[in-house]
Amino acid sequence: MEETVKFSVTIPAYKDKYLGETIDSVLAQTYSNFEVVIVNDASPYDLDSIVAQYDDPRIRYFKNEKNCGARHVVDNWNICLGHATGEYLICMGDDDNLTPRCLADFALLIQKYPQLDLYHARSEIIDDDSRLVCVLEERPEWESVYSLIYNPRNTHLGDWLFKTETLRRNGGFYKLPFGWQSDDLTAFIAAATHGVANTREPGFQYRGNGLSISHDMKSVEDKIEAVRFAVGWRLQFVADSHPATADDRRLAALIQRDAEARGRQDIDDMVEFDIRKDLLRRSWFWLWHRRRHGISLRRYLRCLLKTVKYKLK
Repeated sequence: MEETVKFSVTIPAYKDKYLGETIDSVLAQTYSNFEVVIVNDASPYDLDSIVAQYDDPRIRYFKNEKNCGARHVVDNWNICLGHATGEYLICMGDDDNLTPRCLADFALLIQKYPQLDLYHARSEIIDDDSRLVCVLEERPEWESVYSLIYNPRNTHLGDWLFKTETLRRNGGFYKLPFGWQSDDLTAFIAAATHGVANTREPGFQYRGNGLSISHDMKSVEDKIEAVRFAVGWRLQFVADSHPATADDRRLAALIQRDAEARGRQDIDDMVEFDIRKDLLRRSWFWLWHRRRHGISLRRYLRCLLKTVKYKLK
């Protein structure tokens, strides 16, 4: 394969536990025309020593003077974007991996669909010991933004590939607290004109561990508000759009019909999971604070009942 496309693999880094493995997975690519942009978010861990072990000119290492923090993690994603020099960009977690053919498969997709601004890698879930947990579903090779929005999928920040120029023109990664829903909205905006192409083979490995922001339920109220905002964004996008095909018009109608119900389900799942941690204290918390987040008494009671059933198993 002629390696004419340059990729920027960016790693907004804070944790040290898996960073070396993450870097190794990028350097093990069968496609060699890439750079690795690592931005240390003023971490208290010794990331310098980890990066110093590598003698590869493709690695570019930067350090923030001030910590962006978990709530403003999207700021560090955009700092990574600011340092990127590649035509296409991946922004991945400091504990996730790429499979060896990830960039090669993306290069083939770009060759076949050069007009696109967004591509997506099929993903695997790995555990704390890097063992395979499952392979996520295969998506159509190409789909429109309406299919992307409507059809549910398990996606993560690092399985998206963005055209760098378009991502910058769109204002970078969409900022919401803790990055919750930020990758989805950024992807929808990128796919709005030309859709998205998906790899058939797994290219990304998401580490399902308790250290990640996505597993930190201390931010649950912010995440709930992000879900509510994202639902409104979806509905406004469909209201302002003009689908060109009958299939997309059907999908747009389904988004209008189902977006709010799906958002409520996502919120209820978070509330139920939060109550599981401390049945007495968190159930009282949500009883008193549910209205602030648009949660009806009926929905609250359903979450509480499901939690009690779970506890009694």
